[in-house]
Amino acid sequence: MMAPLEIAAEREGDRGWIFDLRRRGGSAIESKIVLAWVDYDWWSPDGRDPPAAVALAVAEVFDASLSTANATLPAHFDASTVRKRVAGADSLIVAQLAQSP
Repeated sequence: MMAPLEIAAEREGDRGWIFDLRRRGGSAIESKIVLAWVDYDWWSPDGRDPPAAVALAVAEVFDASLSTANATLPAHFDASTVRKRVAGADSLIVAQLAQSP
């Protein structure tokens, strides 16, 4: 089983945030995820969740889906693509956020 993901770095972009992801305990950047403000508002409509928590939930759902197909996260992806590639992604992401501390 692959190690869980963690946020290695966060910065603001033109339309939202950009996060560098790595495997927990690792030093190499695994992937970059862009979380647009509109997607953040979709998954955290009350603004209760930090943007990093939303990005991490999206990445974990995507990673879990890809690992069942023996694939890995793309080097760079937009959070919205998870909706197109993972059936029931919105529900899975919200559930993942509910489990976050």
